[in-house]
Amino acid sequence: MKEKFYKERVKNLNAGLDSVVKVINLLSFARLVTFTMAIVMLIYVLKFSIILAVTGCVIILFAFAAEVKGFLKKNKRKNHIKSLIDISNNEINALNYKYGQFGSGNEYISTSHPYSFDLDIFGDGSLFQFLNRTSTRAGSDKLALWLNTPGTTRELIISRQESVKELSAMIDCRQDFFAAGKQYDESEADMNKINEWLIEPPCYNSKVIFKILALLLPLFTVSALITGIIFPVFIDFFILLFLLQLLITALRLRYNNAIHSIIGKRLEILRKFDRLFACIENEEFKSRILLGLQNNLRYGHTSAHKSINKLAAVVSAFDNRLNLLAGVLLNGILLWDIQCIIRLEKWKLKYSDKISKWFDVMAEFDALSSLANFHFNFPGHIFPSPATGIVISAKDMGHPLIDSRERITNDFSILNKTEFVIITGANMAGKSTFLRTLGVNLVLAMCGAPVCASKFDFKVFNLFTSMRTSDSLQKHESYFYAELKRLRELIDKLQRKEDIFILLDEILKGTNSADKQKGSKAILKKLINLSGTGVIATHDMELAKYEKKFPANIKNKCFEVEINGSEILFDYKLTDGITKKMNATLLMKQMGILNE
Repeated sequence: MKEKFYKERVKNLNAGLDSVVKVINLLSFARLVTFTMAIVMLIYVLKFSIILAVTGCVIILFAFAAEVKGFLKKNKRKNHIKSLIDISNNEINALNYKYGQFGSGNEYISTSHPYSFDLDIFGDGSLFQFLNRTSTRAGSDKLALWLNTPGTTRELIISRQESVKELSAMIDCRQDFFAAGKQYDESEADMNKINEWLIEPPCYNSKVIFKILALLLPLFTVSALITGIIFPVFIDFFILLFLLQLLITALRLRYNNAIHSIIGKRLEILRKFDRLFACIENEEFKSRILLGLQNNLRYGHTSAHKSINKLAAVVSAFDNRLNLLAGVLLNGILLWDIQCIIRLEKWKLKYSDKISKWFDVMAEFDALSSLANFHFNFPGHIFPSPATGIVISAKDMGHPLIDSRERITNDFSILNKTEFVIITGANMAGKSTFLRTLGVNLVLAMCGAPVCASKFDFKVFNLFTSMRTSDSLQKHESYFYAELKRLRELIDKLQRKEDIFILLDEILKGTNSADKQKGSKAILKKLINLSGTGVIATHDMELAKYEKKFPANIKNKCFEVEINGSEILFDYKLTDGITKKMNATLLMKQMGILNE
């Protein structure tokens, strides 16, 4: 359904692109005609009338300028439409679970995080990459932050859900924002340079002498130039002032260059931010969070969009110094470098304390757009309900990153705190995938996003997993020691009375069977005594038998397999009880590891 929508959108966009290209070609031809007319005017009309020739050239010049302006505007529109086409084509691929074109979030991977490494939240093929439609670095960071530290209150989660629902329907707004943001990618170094400039104290605005020079010298120089044209005897005075301004500029060249290298090279980034702020400011929102974001961009009679636009205009003017001839003339007549830096410093003094709030608004809107895109693409996923009386209750829960044509869903619930579900099953039966399915959906739920289920009620809590422990040569840690550290961290959290939900994939994988069985039982008993709640996947049948000892705290579930001769059938359906079938030996025989 959504694939058909995007294909139709691409078709309409291509039609719009063709129209824009025709206008661009027409404007290009018009510019050629206008230029030819100017040549004809100068060659032929000049012979008969200077006034007519000059008047005609002026009119033609204005027409040519209008054509150039129109050409640039239409060319910008062409690039924007191309971006929108790419966006829709990428979404078609994403609907077919081909999403490698989006940022993977490798930079956010942390093996020590309470759950993100175990649940594949970041990296290639991760949940982040599946969701990520951010077009700014700040937005990417914000989305990563939400996935790493989801909402901790019921109110925040519900408010974010409302914003995601509203923004989901605003596809033009979301895609215009994404397209504008993708026109130019800012790096971490770029943002560091901008922040460096923002905190740097003003130089010229803090010294009266520069303010006086910037005001009086250009005034006297322009006056001397006009007077010198009328009365040539005064032209020497103009030359003197011209050279004086060049001398002052030369003396301050090192500082001026330093400022230009920081802010001048980021002009395209500023223009990008200007467009992004305009996208947010020009919409009409209803949800509380989106209205709040929009209001945070407004300041008296101005706004973030208007303010950044002014800054970009000053930076663009400052860039004129890059043309050698223009730089000499502008600095010799108007003390241009110092004038521009004074204007930049005035802007900074007025708005620098608001920049961080504006950027945070942009980042949050960017992250919300990603969640809204997820909701739009997969309308069958539902918004979960934060509950208080239960831990979790889910129906038809599946992993959102598994193709819907292959996905197997399960019902699952834990109604009481201090309850553990122990899941047993044969190799490859689906235990680890189920743990990740549960964990990923809980992360989505607490972020305010939809979940892959037909019903999903949950208690708001912190998540902790131990599923993919690894050894470390750099830290001189064995696999077993790394696992013990992870379990120690879990127990410390419980002893501090943190409200956490636990997902464990085998306990004490790194030791021998006798030790593992004894230690696993002791740890399970410890977790129960500390009022822990969660799910443990294991091959250890003895651990599952603990249900008889702690009937109020332990429930057994399993993934069963069907073994028909040499054939193994998996249905990946969660059922009650302890598994009765194992398949390790049969699998090794099928792979030729063991002889028949």
